[in-house]
Amino acid sequence: MRVVDINSIDKSKLVLVERTGTIKDEKMSTKSIGYYKDAWNRFKRNKAAVVALVLIGIIVFFTIFGPYMKKYDLPNQDKIIANYFRELPPKMPFFEKLGIFDGSKELKQRNKQFIESLPEGIVKKITDEWTIEGTTLVNVVVDYYKYHSYIQSYGDQLINGKPTIQTRRLNQAEYDKALERNAVIWLKEHFPNQGIYEAQIDLYRYALNSTAEDTYFWFGTNSQGEDVFTNLWRASRISLILAIVITVINMIIGLILGAIMGYFGGTLDILFERLVDILANLPFMVILTLLVLRYGTGFGVIIFAFVFNGWIGFYGTTRIQFYRYKNREYVLAARSSGSSDARIIRRHIFPNAIGTLITSFSLAIPRFIFTESVYSFLGIINYATSTSVGRMLSEGQSKMNQHFHLILFPAIFISILMLSFNLISNGLRDAFNPSLRGVE
Repeated sequence: MRVVDINSIDKSKLVLVERTGTIKDEKMSTKSIGYYKDAWNRFKRNKAAVVALVLIGIIVFFTIFGPYMKKYDLPNQDKIIANYFRELPPKMPFFEKLGIFDGSKELKQRNKQFIESLPEGIVKKITDEWTIEGTTLVNVVVDYYKYHSYIQSYGDQLINGKPTIQTRRLNQAEYDKALERNAVIWLKEHFPNQGIYEAQIDLYRYALNSTAEDTYFWFGTNSQGEDVFTNLWRASRISLILAIVITVINMIIGLILGAIMGYFGGTLDILFERLVDILANLPFMVILTLLVLRYGTGFGVIIFAFVFNGWIGFYGTTRIQFYRYKNREYVLAARSSGSSDARIIRRHIFPNAIGTLITSFSLAIPRFIFTESVYSFLGIINYATSTSVGRMLSEGQSKMNQHFHLILFPAIFISILMLSFNLISNGLRDAFNPSLRGVE
């Protein structure tokens, strides 16, 4: 290494960079990014998680506003008339132009002579034809809304090659309603002394104030004539509210107990762990069944059953996180500076564990919805005044061969919900991972 003598340097060749003013460091051109802002930026880079978040937003929107989108209250007003509209296939304004969800339905083993007598526009195509003992039978695809309207007015029989007439007995108020809605096709007889009218009516105009062509049940109807679209979002509302309430309660209990046991440890922690082991090994199905048999299926009973040992997962997660962080250098420094245990827990340990807890929260919601749907499907949970996604799946499963739409839409809903929450949880797990902070 060469050593230079400072006295040998020609000082006349030295040039001052700045004679006046003070040289200052340049200001940083970028803004500082906080922990949560950095987590949000990383979450946005996960495209699957963002799409899942949008889907959850759409589900929440329909859960809130979906039950009010269709003005159909016939099952509550007149269950007998509503029963005539049972198990109608899905019909949607836009999709019907694409040839799907257009109100079509295949009818099996129908008399060909009767099918040929139907007005134009009802029959779409005959898929099969055979003859038994001189009678020709067919399988036929029809516009079921028009077909259903026709048979409610004319019946499904021919007499001397002509369709029969389906008449109904109406009281004065019902007849006035039919006249007001232009639903009377033919007045057969009037009994003035009894105030009774026997008439042929257009059932769609009478009950729905609409023609069959203009009637749309987007997800079809169920076996009670109820709108599946409205029922699905009402069931979703119950499931999501219960899921959030139960998950929040479980999280609060688990967070408090996990923080205390994880931070202080010792004999109390060991004894409490034995209690947790006992509660964790109690079968949930047994707990739920006993509570339902004794107290019914009220919302309070369901909440208690899911909270009874549902907090253990949050407790274990919180306890592990506090064991992980409580002996870190910054915690020891805070303790040495005189910070209280409550302040250390609140300001120094909890913020580092929040990412894992948020991820656990987002996973717990779909877990509850799926579990509640399973027990509703099995009939263990059966709300007296409300429906549930599980009950809709159960009804659809029993009739899926004839009325596939009854299971299709609840199954799509529960699948999208579970998949979306799991994708969001994966995105949150990566976003709140401290080791990835600042990593592009």
